[in-house]
Amino acid sequence: MPFLFPLCSRWPHAAAVTTSAPIATTQPGKWASATAGAMLDVTLADLHPTQAALGYDQIYYKLGRYEVDATKKFDDFGADEGLGGLVSGNSTSASKLTDATTYTDTTTDTTKRDTTVLNPVVIGPNGDSLYLTDGHHGLSTYYETPDGGPSLHAHVIVKDNLSAYAGDAFWAEMQSRGYARLKDANGAAITPAQLPAALGLTHGMQNDAYRSLVYFTRDIGYSKPTPSTDFLEFYWADWLRASFPLSAYTLTTLGAVDPDPATAGAGYLNAVWNASMKMVAADDPVIDGKTGAQLGKLAAINNGKAYNKGEFGDLSQPMSAKKPGKIAYMLNYKTVHGIQ
Repeated sequence: MPFLFPLCSRWPHAAAVTTSAPIATTQPGKWASATAGAMLDVTLADLHPTQAALGYDQIYYKLGRYEVDATKKFDDFGADEGLGGLVSGNSTSASKLTDATTYTDTTTDTTKRDTTVLNPVVIGPNGDSLYLTDGHHGLSTYYETPDGGPSLHAHVIVKDNLSAYAGDAFWAEMQSRGYARLKDANGAAITPAQLPAALGLTHGMQNDAYRSLVYFTRDIGYSKPTPSTDFLEFYWADWLRASFPLSAYTLTTLGAVDPDPATAGAGYLNAVWNASMKMVAADDPVIDGKTGAQLGKLAAINNGKAYNKGEFGDLSQPMSAKKPGKIAYMLNYKTVHGIQ
């Protein structure tokens, strides 16, 4: 029996897709003079996606975790903002992401913010728009939290300024520099006009089940290198999509791991283990011009640890455990909110 929590109508349910986006009140040419490396204070509504899909299950895990323990939300947001995360015990039930005075981060002097962890953006035509090249999942999660949304302020770093380009020339530059992923949730090519209108789950972002799978294989089949390739997880998703059928698994169940997660069941955990086995066993595959080594392929599954240890051991924990695993939080959240 899953470990359930009360329904809350303010949290997203079954990902109804619309194309209308929140209106960002941006002054013409607002960011035209910003140079690479500059830090900007923006709202989530200011940010335009450069990919068409998300791994919804990654977001559902985070939302499920935050619903159970809101301190994790403030800790994650503080870390993503370069402020080191939440000081233990320094948030309350009245704390809100939109009001930084209601919780305390480790780094209280914002001039000492660690800008290396901030999400990158490219400045668009005429300096009127910002295109996010990484962080779609994290920022979409904050977009969907009850105390987040389009008006939530976040800090980003300018990766490049392409304000001098417009129309097809702009998108040609975005593609040639690797700043956009013009593929849908099935890996098929799309046009820039088909990109979603905004972040979050209700403005056109599609659900890529393989991108979700790859998120859970992190530190089991691959580890994210530093620096990393933009859209790194989608490279792995496209590779698995071609040869690893998810139809063999029931992704609505946790699965079984004893005595061998490769064969003990056919749930989510089993898909993660077997996908990870495929990743580490590959002879340094070339994926859209990137080698497995460039994409963080591990030398041994689960970093050489037994299946009940390390990252996979943590991931395998059910909702009833003292420290549930990510998949358990995700499945519980979907059950509570009636998400298929």
